[in-house]
Order: sequence, then C-alpha cells, then structure tokens
Amino acid sequence: MAAGVDEIDARTASDELLGRFVAAEHACWPETNPGVPTRSLAEAIAYYRHQPETHASCFWLADGGLAGLYVHGPTAAFLQLLVEPARRRRGIGSALLAAVLERCRALDVEALHGHHTTQAGAAFSARFGFRDGQRIVASVLDLQAALLPAPAAPPDWQLVTWLDHVPDEHLQAFVQVRASMDDAPSSDDMEIPTWTAETVRASEESLRRRNREMRVTVAMRADGEIGAFTELRVSSGSTVAFTDDTGTVAEHRGHGLAKAVKVESLRLLRRDHPGITLVTTSNAEENAVMRGLNESVGFRPVAVETTATLVL
Repeated sequence: MAAGVDEIDARTASDELLGRFVAAEHACWPETNPGVPTRSLAEAIAYYRHQPETHASCFWLADGGLAGLYVHGPTAAFLQLLVEPARRRRGIGSALLAAVLERCRALDVEALHGHHTTQAGAAFSARFGFRDGQRIVASVLDLQAALLPAPAAPPDWQLVTWLDHVPDEHLQAFVQVRASMDDAPSSDDMEIPTWTAETVRASEESLRRRNREMRVTVAMRADGEIGAFTELRVSSGSTVAFTDDTGTVAEHRGHGLAKAVKVESLRLLRRDHPGITLVTTSNAEENAVMRGLNESVGFRPVAVETTATLVL
C-alpha cells in the first residue's frame, strides 16, 4: 500500500470517515461538475456505501484526496481520483494512483479509464501514461423552464413509465432494449459487459439502498416488445435529477421513439417532483444524434471531459 493512503471498505465505514471522501469530492466539484449543485453529504455517502454487487468497487483515502476503482470487466475498469486543490503537488495523487494500479493488477484489469476536465488533470494523466480518447459532453436542462409538450408516440407504440422496479413480466424485454446501448460510441479499449436481468435487479437494489428513485420510461408495443427506453434517477430531497441511459433498438431508430420517451419522462418528472430544478445528462461528443435530440428538448452543454485510458 502506498504511503499515506488507506483502503476503505465503504460498506462498513463510518459516516465520519466517508464524510472525508465527500469533503474531497466537494472541493473538486466546480471542476468535475460545473453548473451543477453539489450533492448532499447524505447522498454522496449513500453512493459510496451502496454500490451494486455486480461489479467490484474499491476505495482509498488520503489526507486531502480519494480514489475509487469500479471494475465491470477486464477492459471496463473506471478510475475516480480527486485531490483537493489546496493539497495538490504533494504526491497525494501519485500515491493514490499507485494503490489503484496495484489492485488493478490483482484483479487482472487490462484497461483503466479515467476522466479529466482541466489542463492539470490532463498533465497528470499523461505523466503516468494515460492516453486521451473519447470526449464526453455534459449538459443540463432547466426543468422548470423547459417546453415539454405531450409527446405523440408513433403508431402501435405506447409510452409506459415504471418507478423503482421493472415488472417481472417485462424484465427480459427491458434487458433486450438495454442491449441497444452496446453500439453507442465508446473508447476503443473499452468493452462494457451487456446488461442482464441480474444487473438490472442489482442496480435497483443499490438505488433503493441509496434512497434514490429509478424512473424508467419505455416505448412498448402490444406484444410486449420495447423499442426505446430512458432512465432518470432522483435522490430524496435533491433538486437535481440524473439521466442514466437513453437507447433505441437499431431496427426502430429514426421513428421518434427516443424523443418521445425522453420528453414523456421529463414531463412526468416535473409533475411528480416539482422541487427538481435541473436535469443532467452526458453524451459522447461524436454522438451527434443524441446530442441533437437533447438540445432540441432544451439541454445546454456546460462542460467537456476527456476519457483517458491506461492499457495495463
């Protein structure tokens, strides 16, 4: 273990200890999430403590910094590394990264992906051999001001919304439509495992433990096939909602299903949660179709982050 770095079991750590994680997160928030209010202490603690059981999650804490490692597969391992601005250039980031890389080797990770939004972050990643790749555009929507007319679903499709739990009778169809994300633009060195029924249920349980509402809107035919979906997530008491994924089955693209589910989900969110003021989303810079759809609804770009990959 690198000097000055302690590994933390977030599932059993005290609120006080995890609060130190949140302090570092909040100190870096203006760089990592510009234009978005910080999440509350309780929401952040719940995020670290209740990760889905279907992937490995490891955390390290240093004086003024944190690191998280989320391993979904050999080439789908994701790094979170933050050092408070006032404590930079003291070797904290290097020590945290050393601990993460040691664990990556133990877990047979082949490619580690992080993100940077500043010149300092870009310089740090380059110093350790990370290669810049895909750029991600983060956008926000002023939900209260958005014009959201009732969408008209294409013929033979009905818009349906589920809260917190995908009904058992529609679970397999939902897994199949989620597979539409497999051809979304991604880094060349990244292969994210396809969602399964187990993944869906683990995500639902994780969100339940975080006191975070899952809102899934789908376009469904009478035969039960789902052509498109979008998922929003809202933490209790928060004024910000997060867009998880939006996707359309390849054979049903070009018919307006994605925009229909997107607008319907936002309309219902505004009706059910009048205290929500902001909705966030992010898209690959090259994904012109989805970025255009979001901008047509009222989302506006606020930041660009670069994916940096280290092949191990």
